[in-house]
Amino acid sequence: MEDLELEGSLKELFETPSLRWIFVGGKGGVGKTTTSCAVAAQLAKTRESVLIISTDPAHNISDAFTQKFSNTPTLVNGFDNLYAMEIDSRYQETFDFKMSNLPSAEAASFSLTSLLPEMLQAVPGIDEALSFAELMQNVQSMKYSVIVFDTAPTGHTLRLLAFPDLLERGLKKLSTFKDKIQSALQMLNAVSGQQIQEQDFAAKIENLKAVTTSVREAFQDPAHTTFVCVCIPEFLSVYETERLVQELAKQKIDCSNIVVNQVLFPVGGVQDEGCRPPASLLASADAETPAPLEELLAPPAARGEKETAQEENARLRQLIRRMQIRLLALEKSYHSRRAMQSRYLQQIQDLYSFDFHVVPIPQQPEEVRGIERLLRFGDLLSSCRPLPILPPAPSSS
Repeated sequence: MEDLELEGSLKELFETPSLRWIFVGGKGGVGKTTTSCAVAAQLAKTRESVLIISTDPAHNISDAFTQKFSNTPTLVNGFDNLYAMEIDSRYQETFDFKMSNLPSAEAASFSLTSLLPEMLQAVPGIDEALSFAELMQNVQSMKYSVIVFDTAPTGHTLRLLAFPDLLERGLKKLSTFKDKIQSALQMLNAVSGQQIQEQDFAAKIENLKAVTTSVREAFQDPAHTTFVCVCIPEFLSVYETERLVQELAKQKIDCSNIVVNQVLFPVGGVQDEGCRPPASLLASADAETPAPLEELLAPPAARGEKETAQEENARLRQLIRRMQIRLLALEKSYHSRRAMQSRYLQQIQDLYSFDFHVVPIPQQPEEVRGIERLLRFGDLLSSCRPLPILPPAPSSS
């Protein structure tokens, strides 16, 4: 039986009620925030409550919704069930997992990373993993039907998704610091006047282990969590997407959807054959230098001068020719970009169309900002269209 390509839309994602975490990511500048905001707005049509969280330090969801958000969930204007929040910079910069769940109130401000700087040196990246653990622990306690994550560019996102493994290694490393833990606790108690017991510390470690286990299980459950890759049909973006897809597979995180943004589709009345303007027309256009456009558009009568019928015909011919040259230049740019995009669209189709929902989104004529445009973008994500791949160029032989 012949394999069939999967439908090119996010319709299946929008119609899967069990999904609770949807991550949207890819290379910087490809439209991740636009896509994640449109996904959240689309989900708000059918789900009871939706939260979109920005983990990107750039925090662009405020720009997309044209509304300022903070590190607490805020209702998005125009909705009664869509909330947005931008993670406080402490998650990215402080990396200080506080001992907030310790049994004793006196230990509430106790900090694991400040107590054991040796641990940070022994396990590179553990500080960031601890901050991700705090983030995901908070997310797990949130009572929303579905949460959409607008992630930072690929490298940061991969570290977020891999934090359970890194944190697990770090916690195992703690067993080698037993003597240092005891002496550090004694020193901290002497300086602060508090009485933080070793069992308090052990309780926090067990809590960290529980968070790590539960988040890993949620990440690896395709009914609960999925990842939407966003790219554009250019080399670096396609390369980064393949890297992301492979890493997600390695982490056993479901990824079934790839949004290909900023795609040039055929323009009515413009021939795609050969994907280039006729060489003879381009050559003649390049060779000509007509009069300035302002001069051609302003008839002499407007300047109080007379113009013969012959002069008027010559001026209009030059004006038409000038317009032809401009049109040819636009067509040349269009054909060149269409040909370039087509090569990468072919690669995307060959790599992903049988295992992923590949969703091409047309290049938008204006910035996608505000609820109305985001909802229109969401409708594009829900509808199918084929990848606009050019046919092979005819052989010259």
